[in-house]
Amino acid sequence: MKSARKKRASTAAATLSETPLTAFSSDLLTPEEERELLSGFWDCKTELVRLLIRSYPELRANRPPLEPWPMAQFIREYCEEKKLLDLPTIYRLYDRYVRFKHRLASANIRLAAHVAKRFRHHSLSYADLLQEAVCGLMQAIDRFDVSHGTRLATYATWWIRQTLQIAVARQSHLVSLSPHHLQELGLLQQESEALAHGGKHLPSPQELASRTGSSLEHLTHLQTATRTPVSLNAVLDDDSDFKLTEAMPDNQSSTLQNNNERQEALGFLMENLRPRERKVLDLRFGLTGNGTHSLRQIGHLLRISKERVRQIQNRALEKLRASAERVGWEPSLLLD
Repeated sequence: MKSARKKRASTAAATLSETPLTAFSSDLLTPEEERELLSGFWDCKTELVRLLIRSYPELRANRPPLEPWPMAQFIREYCEEKKLLDLPTIYRLYDRYVRFKHRLASANIRLAAHVAKRFRHHSLSYADLLQEAVCGLMQAIDRFDVSHGTRLATYATWWIRQTLQIAVARQSHLVSLSPHHLQELGLLQQESEALAHGGKHLPSPQELASRTGSSLEHLTHLQTATRTPVSLNAVLDDDSDFKLTEAMPDNQSSTLQNNNERQEALGFLMENLRPRERKVLDLRFGLTGNGTHSLRQIGHLLRISKERVRQIQNRALEKLRASAERVGWEPSLLLD
């Protein structure tokens, strides 16, 4: 029985070696043809790993277990190095390995396209979805175990769907989402549509939270993360050229305007103070941009005591507050 399986694998390998890599068709395989290809692919993978370890003893420390996925990773890691493909025997065997893999992928490309169509309602283009689906199919081929006794398409469907879910979660929104959050979004959309069709009204966030079993805070956070982004150059009205940027406040200009108004108001009120009182406030709070000074420093400059400087400061501030109240200004807007 083993000799018959090897004979079939060698026959499939010979057919693949005679076929150019770009000439693979997407014709479906019969169960018998698929089993022959998978058996030949497994035998080729096993022989390639053994040949690599036998030809390069330094790879023995990294010998993979006799399982499909570790062996595929081992081949991908070491056969991509050109120095390992210098030997003609390794090169020919690796070429057979790639041809087996591409033949299996081309036979199941319709499955990848079919699964990718189910994700077209997301923001990714169909070309990107198809590319991700093919990546999931190639990973399923690397992971598939012949001893499972199932069709490759049955096993690959889960990996293709998983790859697409991860791609959509990462690229569909500005905020990267996990596949779990993507499933929650799908459930949220289903419940929203069910409530809208049943009650003929848009459901409230409280109703959605009670139906999905999640908290209102988590639901709001999820909806905020998946909100459609709006460009700052977007036009608010189709009948005008008024853009969103023109409606946004300029915080920097507003701050500068408030500072200028505060300086003008303070200068107007300080005209009612005595020269020494203006000098003390100027030195104490740095009104003219010369920096602030302590009470002791001001007393040394004016040749008066520290306590006397405190008294002049408090009296000047009281005059400013009284003047501000008379003209209807908030005293806190003068000296913050």
